[in-house]
Amino acid sequence: MNDELKLGLHIRQVLDQGCLQLDSQLVARLREARTAALARQQLAAEGRLSLAGSLQIGMEKALPHLRTVAALGALMMGMVGSYYWNSFEDAEANEEIDSALLAADLPVDAYTDQGFHAWLNHSSQD
Repeated sequence: MNDELKLGLHIRQVLDQGCLQLDSQLVARLREARTAALARQQLAAEGRLSLAGSLQIGMEKALPHLRTVAALGALMMGMVGSYYWNSFEDAEANEEIDSALLAADLPVDAYTDQGFHAWLNHSSQD
């Protein structure tokens, strides 16, 4: 046996011997207190919280997975935020490309090209 187990057994023996010398009323009160403590422990194991004395608050059965729902909500908010952030970055990149194209010197033939006009019309509709 390990030392902790030996110590626990020795403490139990000393306490058991001391209980034999106690008054019967005190033993009854200790037994009631032990029973109440075990009942509170059983309630805690069932998922209910116990406050000082007999005031108890039960966890609502409708929301047993509140942490999971909160984590999924945070994940969804992060995904939506990331989507909008990326769309703003894409808009800035397109703005730079468009301004570079418009600022560049184009040959006169480019303005008469039907494909260029179709591209401009298509780009302006987006």
